[in-house]
Amino acid sequence: MMDVIDRYRFREDGNEIRIMPQYSFMRILVWWLVIGVIALPVIYFYRVQMSSGTFQIALGLWAVYMIYFLFDLIFRIPVTYIFDKSQKCIYRKLYFSRKIMNFDEMTYFVNEESGSYCFSIGKKRNQFVKNYRISNYFSGSKASDRREDEYIEKILYPILQAVGIPMNTAEGR
Repeated sequence: MMDVIDRYRFREDGNEIRIMPQYSFMRILVWWLVIGVIALPVIYFYRVQMSSGTFQIALGLWAVYMIYFLFDLIFRIPVTYIFDKSQKCIYRKLYFSRKIMNFDEMTYFVNEESGSYCFSIGKKRNQFVKNYRISNYFSGSKASDRREDEYIEKILYPILQAVGIPMNTAEGR
């Protein structure tokens, strides 16, 4: 089992903090892709027992399945947030870095949706319009509470300290 530092690929050096909020899904995603690759020969093998329409539907579903997981692998998992202490800026890096805000513009909040919640960051006056998720979702179960406490202590607090948000105003759950 990965610890919180590995789950978020958290890296801190003197000048910056890097975090990959989706990194923990990499292993699961690779397994789903392997299952998808195995499914293609199975679909092809059983094509003679299927009608032409059924075969086309199965192939279409397989294609949608693979596109969805490849999209996640290429465009969601590698997103990195960089908190640059020397320039006091936050960058979002996929394949190229893009400045998203300065430290003094940042606020963080708990974003709740459909029974679960996560930590997000955004610009102070615009955080509910455009925000960036910096944690996995938490559910409120005992195991989730443990993961959340570990996240707050080892990931969120160092980020807040780097940005200059006082610890005593940190609004954990």
